[in-house]
Amino acid sequence: MDSPEWGKIISVFIACTLKLGIVGLPMAAAFKFSFLKTLLVCSSGGICGSFVFGYLSEEIIILWDKVMKRFFPNKKKAKAFTRTNRMIVRIKKKFGIIGIAFISPLFLSIPLGSFVAVHFFRDRLKTALYISISSIAWTIILYFVYNGFYDKMKHFFD
Repeated sequence: MDSPEWGKIISVFIACTLKLGIVGLPMAAAFKFSFLKTLLVCSSGGICGSFVFGYLSEEIIILWDKVMKRFFPNKKKAKAFTRTNRMIVRIKKKFGIIGIAFISPLFLSIPLGSFVAVHFFRDRLKTALYISISSIAWTIILYFVYNGFYDKMKHFFD
């Protein structure tokens, strides 16, 4: 493989580590990756992201709280109940860690999903495993969705 191909692989891997469904998989489809290459690169990016952010999330939250207390000692945390927060709490109550892991790669992001799951459930390994499995499943599903979309759209631009 030449270096431009490695550049594409690394950029898709990093995109999948952060935002699998919205950024990483469309990039793989635009670069015309084969199914096997898409499965390997995107799934490994999602798995890497889930373990890195799953294990670092608690430390990042603790560090963030220390920084906020140091620079803003008298400021109280205001609870913001947005539509997204309500959706996350509903999914947590109905489906537990599996529900949060299922929506993370596509709707939230892998880092945010890891933060939320570790915050609610505290089990880092289980969080990382469920988000990894969800990343693989979403990679397979969205590969066919995006490639079908690009095949249909290229007729409009020819």
